Amino acid sequence: MNISNLNELLNTQILNEGSTLSVGGFALNSSEVKPSFAFFSNDEEEIKRAVEKGAFVIVCDKIIDIKDKEVYLLKSENLENAILRLLRFLCEEKECKFLFCSKRELEFCKVFNLKILHANAFLDFTSLIRAKKGEIFCLDNENYLSKLCANYEILKAAKVQKFQISSPFYSTLICNDLYFKNLKLPFIYTEIFAKFVFFLQENKLKIHFDLNKLNLFKIYFVNKAMQIVEFGTSSKAFIAVENEEELEFWQENFKGFQGLKIALKNSLFCDFSYSKISDLKQMQDFKYILVFLENFDEFENEFVKNANQEQKLFDFL
Repeated sequence: MNISNLNELLNTQILNEGSTLSVGGFALNSSEVKPSFAFFSNDEEEIKRAVEKGAFVIVCDKIIDIKDKEVYLLKSENLENAILRLLRFLCEEKECKFLFCSKRELEFCKVFNLKILHANAFLDFTSLIRAKKGEIFCLDNENYLSKLCANYEILKAAKVQKFQISSPFYSTLICNDLYFKNLKLPFIYTEIFAKFVFFLQENKLKIHFDLNKLNLFKIYFVNKAMQIVEFGTSSKAFIAVENEEELEFWQENFKGFQGLKIALKNSLFCDFSYSKISDLKQMQDFKYILVFLENFDEFENEFVKNANQEQKLFDFL
């Protein structure tokens, strides 16, 4: 990129005019600098290292003494804004697409291997600089997306035909003529799943997904001894969530299922109040328990403990 054009794009002021006319790349970390690069930083030590590695242009938002008079110094009012200007320009050149999602939908981006932004120009810099033509990026922050693009997309409702199955934790459906059988996906999430299928179809992309990457909830089937067993092999299950929004989502959409009970930590507004994970083992009269956890791992460790102890006893005998 021509340096005069870069200066205009970034809305910066030239404090030191070097001798080179163009830059060959961009970096935020001195370790990634190559000869002819433009380097964005306010860290004087990092800037020194970048110049030593051959940076032609330094972009910062404070006045810095550049020893090498052949290097351009472009001063911005705000370094982050300058980076966002650059990223927007490069993304438009590469025809990148941006998808605005709700927080719940954003979790499904992982399932369908779509890239998620951090809503931070410094953290998103490398992904966007290296983006392929037409690559898709997702986020739940409209304000940030508006700084990267003129228009972003949203997920559209898809035409879905659902089939009745015995378990609420499996789903079989037809979405835009595609048949999905016995997905390990609770029926309350099928509308979101179908939206992504439709989105990928519209963008002529292959539909690959991995439901194991979905971390909105965990379902643990347990036996009579309250030990975790293989998915779907028991009539009792814990539905574990780690945030209040998901707790409310399940409560609202699971109303019609008999045998559902709510377990909350140190609360009066539930069917079972617990102070420690082991207390949950005292529950007997239930089919499904919706439990609000602080940590999935703690639950798993507690509910496999008895099974491990029994196995050790058996080995000893």
